[in-house]
Amino acid sequence: MLLRIAIAACLIAIPASMVSAQTANVKIVEGDLPGEAEFEALQVIESLEDGDIAWLDLDMLPLAWPSVAQEDGTYTTPQTCEFGMVEGVETVSVPTGSNHQLMTVWLGNREQHPANGLSCEYAPIVGGEAPQDWARMRLTGCYYVRAVSVPTARELVLNPLPPSACGLHD
Repeated sequence: MLLRIAIAACLIAIPASMVSAQTANVKIVEGDLPGEAEFEALQVIESLEDGDIAWLDLDMLPLAWPSVAQEDGTYTTPQTCEFGMVEGVETVSVPTGSNHQLMTVWLGNREQHPANGLSCEYAPIVGGEAPQDWARMRLTGCYYVRAVSVPTARELVLNPLPPSACGLHD
């Protein structure tokens, strides 16, 4: 069991550049949230289309921490986080920065989707008085994109794929 957790943790730390070198048709979605432009989603998020395969590597600073649905059906927006993997998360609502661009990410189960995960990591650029103020959330993994039109907005629903779909070995 410990070996499986260690392997999963290693897969999550794979840099996006390694994924793009292995599979040309995978869109690399990396960046920091909130983005530079107020009330706008990152361009790379807006460029996702229905049917794309995407490798996510998004860093969310405390002002842009996501809302998460836990396995027990409850929803929460973490106010602080413990460093390491965030356990028990089923879906992540990513704060894209735009009210017109919504994004929901289904992580999938750990056995079939070991590259997918939400973690709390050290972020020295954030700063603050308490240790939890020095944190960012990081969302990574391989996903299949579904674009859905909703009134006045577009929602991206990302469904989990095995790491091999993004050019990584299972």
